[in-house]
Amino acid sequence: MATFDNTEVRQTYRSTLVEELRESGSRLVGELELMLPQSFGFCWGVDRALAMVEDARREYKGRPMWLISSIIHNPRVNADLRAKGIGFLKGNFATEGALEKLGSKDVVIVPAFSATVEDMNDLRERGVTIVDTTCPWVIKPHKRTLKYLKEGFTTVIHGTVGHEETAATCSLIESEGGHYVVVYSIEETEVLASFLEGQSEEAALRSGIQEGSFSPGFDVARDLKQIGVINQTTMLASESRAIGDRLKLALTRRDNEAALEQNFRDFDTICRATQDNQDAAAAVADTQPDLYLVVGGYDSSNTKNLARVGRRLGVPAFHIEGPHCIGEKLQHRDRTSGEILEEGDWLPSKRPLRVAFTAGASTPDALLGEVIEGLVAFAGETLVV
Repeated sequence: MATFDNTEVRQTYRSTLVEELRESGSRLVGELELMLPQSFGFCWGVDRALAMVEDARREYKGRPMWLISSIIHNPRVNADLRAKGIGFLKGNFATEGALEKLGSKDVVIVPAFSATVEDMNDLRERGVTIVDTTCPWVIKPHKRTLKYLKEGFTTVIHGTVGHEETAATCSLIESEGGHYVVVYSIEETEVLASFLEGQSEEAALRSGIQEGSFSPGFDVARDLKQIGVINQTTMLASESRAIGDRLKLALTRRDNEAALEQNFRDFDTICRATQDNQDAAAAVADTQPDLYLVVGGYDSSNTKNLARVGRRLGVPAFHIEGPHCIGEKLQHRDRTSGEILEEGDWLPSKRPLRVAFTAGASTPDALLGEVIEGLVAFAGETLVV
């Protein structure tokens, strides 16, 4: 596997404050205790993707360069790439008509989440130069899925319908003539498990799982005989394990223990960096800080799940996008509804005050540092870096 120098990426997004806190784990600023987990922020896959983009900019200098969509789920990073002249083919910042006009002079970057089979085939047919930054951890569930398909299994994906990574996996399965069902939560898994156990009808199954979760032409009698579980690499690891265990129990009840080996497969495809960040976030949350701010793009799956870690341990945890969210009202993403809300009286008045921070795998250190500085200033303290 090729190696990429991420020094330039790290320097671009470095924060002296975050580097100091990464070393010490905490720091007292007046009556505030600032805390960071042992693992957070940019993962190896993100470093690799951004380093590959910089390599491509040098190698193909002067040629039109495009991203299929967001390189990673962070608005600042994507804005930086647009400022460097890289266009977008899809999404909110897409250049109208650019996709249809692609040709051999164009360079197209595949995001770290991967891309659908249809998109990749289209790019090859147009003769563009492809720079594929797909994270090797994302390729892992693809390989497992192909193994399931070869064995005749239907894939159950613990993921988010519409997320780029899951969309790519679904596309791969469809292209190979296979079938899938996506479950987002343990609640949706319970709906599927109930059907497998013969406790509910197909109508309840279809209505109890999010629209778009079943592959086209899905036949419950045919396609749920043998199932194999994978997970979108950024999901909550503990929930993925619970989902695998629940489906295993359902098939044991349906088919008995002896037949389980023939009808069920489970394989953990959670990214190691995602797991490390979740474990570290949980360790800090377990110390019961007074406030936990989780920093990352609102459409970032792994960041959403870091916020869930804090909430599950009873800590006031808020998913915010950046320093602009901090003020008299805190702008944050609601964990349950996904709505962007504003929270009044969000900063506890008690002193001393223990505030923990963490950041998603696509969040630059510089952005996290600005959030910490913004919180300190809003709390009326002075920070010397």
